[in-house]
Amino acid sequence: MAVVEVPGPEPEWEPAPSYQGGKRNPAFQQSMWEFAASSFRLVAGLKPPLEALAARLRLTVEQGWEDLGPVDVAMFRVERADFALSRLEGAVVPGTFVWVRRSAEDVEGALDILLDALGLDREALAFRGTVETGFEVFDGSSG
Repeated sequence: MAVVEVPGPEPEWEPAPSYQGGKRNPAFQQSMWEFAASSFRLVAGLKPPLEALAARLRLTVEQGWEDLGPVDVAMFRVERADFALSRLEGAVVPGTFVWVRRSAEDVEGALDILLDALGLDREALAFRGTVETGFEVFDGSSG
């Protein structure tokens, strides 16, 4: 079998995972998280760090990226609900984002399933809501 030599990249091509003003590189690479995130919607934030939540459920945290920078993510299922927990590196908002599969009809029920699996109650929430409905922020000063 003959060896086929693959030419190197053209000198003017930008790296595939970065913004390409002129789109000179024919490939635009997305991280696994960027690709998967389109199937999920942000529904809440949890106060505990991602590492503690992942350790509780013995999840593997993967690193990817998105437009805003590096992101750590764990995607998993509890009962019949699909979740993702994420933390954006250098985020202004501390804590962990909770994502639920877009097809989930009962988001509050899914959130209860997750909190139960994590051994937490709603006091662990930093915020909840969706982009469509708006977010309710919990600052800890009310009961």
